[in-house]
Amino acid sequence: MRLLITGGAGRLGAEVVKLCTLEGHSVRAFDLPQVAWKTISGLEEIELFKGDITDPAQVAMACSGIDAVVHLAALLPPSSERNRELTMRVNVEGASNILKALKSSRRVPLVFASSISVYGVTSSENPPIDEDHPREATDNYSESKIMAEGLVESSGSLCAILRIAPISVADLLEPPETIPYTGDQRVEFIYLEDAAHAIVSILDETETWGSVYNVAGGHSWQMKGAEYIRRFYAALGVEVDTHFSDKPTAVDWYDTSRSRFLGYQRTSFNDFEGKLRKVAEELGLR
Repeated sequence: MRLLITGGAGRLGAEVVKLCTLEGHSVRAFDLPQVAWKTISGLEEIELFKGDITDPAQVAMACSGIDAVVHLAALLPPSSERNRELTMRVNVEGASNILKALKSSRRVPLVFASSISVYGVTSSENPPIDEDHPREATDNYSESKIMAEGLVESSGSLCAILRIAPISVADLLEPPETIPYTGDQRVEFIYLEDAAHAIVSILDETETWGSVYNVAGGHSWQMKGAEYIRRFYAALGVEVDTHFSDKPTAVDWYDTSRSRFLGYQRTSFNDFEGKLRKVAEELGLR
């Protein structure tokens, strides 16, 4: 299968590209010219397409001769909150450009990466949150994802929408000035490679398309915000000063029973802690 992966040089995009090549797919990776391409530039069966998702002509060229599209390109928080106009251009008009390009060529299936942030702040509700929960925007990013989902749903395209939880990476990360959730708020993340596995797995499950799926870490990743931060940095063997948000934000525990057939929940939180400890040993922190 010849795949177009937008945002293909990004952190999640690069993982998806690598997995697709391992599965024997031919990949065209689309991303901005100025981003770091080095993580995928040496892979075989990869075509690098350097362009702008907001340019309809470039998007149409990128979609030419493609069998399926994985649309990951988006402006993410906190950048998305600094410029609403740019966020809507990239996240909404970008999705529109993809859909128009696919409609004008032939019936090409689309995997659209959305976000669990579309559910809004649900901390006062009973978890887990499932895919039938109403959508409510709380910031530029979630508003853009809700709008883009609407475009995908009304397009008539063969599509699958994946609402992905916040992604965790096994790396030494400096905490933000303010942790974007409260210490006692329910949180559920997902390991980077597991999120990529969900995206790649659904490419082979087109009979299940036309639906929306929560993609999150699973039971072992369901905890309170303060516990997540404590366990993350304890595994790295470092002490950090943290300040949590004063108000609950758009993250919670999620019902992933609908998406489990994809077999992507491969990394428990205990496994993730082991990966962090290995990183700490390599960096001489342990």
